[in-house]
Amino acid sequence: MVVLNSALIAMLMLPTFSHRVWPRLPQKLGKSYYALATAHAGLGAIVECAALYILLAAGTTLMPEKLRLTRYKLWMRAVLISWWLVILLGVATYARWYIPSSFRR
Repeated sequence: MVVLNSALIAMLMLPTFSHRVWPRLPQKLGKSYYALATAHAGLGAIVECAALYILLAAGTTLMPEKLRLTRYKLWMRAVLISWWLVILLGVATYARWYIPSSFRR
């Protein structure tokens, strides 16, 4: 699942962020359109890297012994909770970008 998610990020989300948000940073970071997308992308990247590390450190022998995890339930739970936050930021980003009345004063 983690590897599939990485592919979806690379194929769908990264090009959109690079085209619609990145060129306007940091000047427009104060606007919700850009702030939500940046927060979603930043936290999502950190959580994706953490999930890949857990996958490699707990599920394979590819990592050196010192870097492997033996008690990984806490780390998996922390990543799961973080993913929920990333999903909420993604829903907020979608609402701000595609629902005309959301986040308007």
